[in-house]
Amino acid sequence: MKIGIVVHPLKDAALRAADKLREIAVQEGVEVVEASNEVACEAVVALGGDGTILRAAGIAFGHGVPVAGVNLGSLGFLSAVNVDQIQELVRSLVAGNYDVEERLMLDAAASGGGKEVARVAALNEIVLERQTLSKVISIKVSIDNETVATYIADGFIVSTPTGSTAYSLSAGGPVVEPQVRSMVLTPVSAHTPLWRSIVTAPGRTVTLTTPDPVGFSADGAEVCTLQGGGTVSVRAHETPLKLIALGGPKFYDKLRSRFRIDS
Repeated sequence: MKIGIVVHPLKDAALRAADKLREIAVQEGVEVVEASNEVACEAVVALGGDGTILRAAGIAFGHGVPVAGVNLGSLGFLSAVNVDQIQELVRSLVAGNYDVEERLMLDAAASGGGKEVARVAALNEIVLERQTLSKVISIKVSIDNETVATYIADGFIVSTPTGSTAYSLSAGGPVVEPQVRSMVLTPVSAHTPLWRSIVTAPGRTVTLTTPDPVGFSADGAEVCTLQGGGTVSVRAHETPLKLIALGGPKFYDKLRSRFRIDS
């Protein structure tokens, strides 16, 4: 078996965990490689925070294989196991003895000047944001062929249920259980009356149109800049992400831990 790993390069805990995983892999007869879009593997393991897991998820999604996150201290929403369970994780991967949670992915296409300029998949969110700090932007939002509203705001987020606890939540969006198939539309610092989030069905197509220069990003990574007159269409991807689960903390346990809520 070949496992790809994605390691946070600046976290000592992640580097130590990677060394531990490699040692265990040798004992279990497993090949470990640095995960990339070019190197095929049968599973991807992320050693770092949720940002590292998002990078690993993109690689795993491209290969059509499952991804597992290892918690290194701060309980992340996407983590499958704690660092002291690495041996259990490796053995479970070899035996195929694990559960898979299917997580909705977004398929987003950006167009400008009458042609498509970028297409990406995202696990958490698609974001359009202003390029000038002193200027808000205008974003017309449509669902299928029906106009919702034109927002005057700092930006706009289209998130999955997985991403509802990330940027969307900090912008005032709702928490959505990962098993609920939906898309969450949340403006960032809106200056218009309709500033609450909208939750829509995944079979819809959300279109964001703006006359202003905006930054277009996916899962926190910049994709491109649209120089005005740009359009971004977002829909649920036909293929879900396979997220490995090994019976660790449940969603609301993680929610309470992340936000220090007493049970």
